[in-house]
Amino acid sequence: MRLLAVLKLRGNRSSVYAASASEFEPHNRASLSFWLSLVTVMFVHPTIGLASECAKISALESYDDTGIAPVGSVCQPFDGLGNSNGVSCYWEFQFRSEKATSYFQDTWAEVTRCRDGTPAPNDPHVNHPDSYELRELDAGIRVYRVAIKDKSQEKRTLVFLSVEHNN
Repeated sequence: MRLLAVLKLRGNRSSVYAASASEFEPHNRASLSFWLSLVTVMFVHPTIGLASECAKISALESYDDTGIAPVGSVCQPFDGLGNSNGVSCYWEFQFRSEKATSYFQDTWAEVTRCRDGTPAPNDPHVNHPDSYELRELDAGIRVYRVAIKDKSQEKRTLVFLSVEHNN
C-alpha cells in the first residue's frame, strides 16, 4: 500500500497533509481500510461535535421533514401570521425548579451559539398571571424563540423552543 496523506494532530484539531516521499512506504503496513477509516473520522469529527452542540436547534429545524423531536420534548408545527409557519417544542419540569431555569438558559445559549442573528431586547413586563420570560433571535428568514412559563395551577414549568420561517 502507498501512503498518500499524513494525519497531523494538534490538540483537538487535525489536518491531513500530502505525504512526503520518505513516507510513501510505511513500515507498519496498515491496511487501506484502516487509513480510509482514520481519514473519514478526522474529517467527520468536527461536525460530530457541532451536531451535539446544536442538537436541539438541528432537530427543531428538521422536524417538518423528519418528524423527530429534540430529545425529551413535545413538538407541534404551527401556522403564524403573515404567511409564516414554524415548529414549537416544549420540555416539562417541576414547578419553578432550578433545572427548568438552567435548561432555559442553556437552550438560549445554544440558539445564540449556533445561529447568527440579532437578539430582541428583553421585555420583562408581560401581562401574564404566572411568571413568563421570552427571548428572541431574528436570523433573517427565521426567528428563534426560547421561553419559560410557570403554570402554577398545573404545578409545572415549561421551557419552549420554537422557530418561525418567514415565507
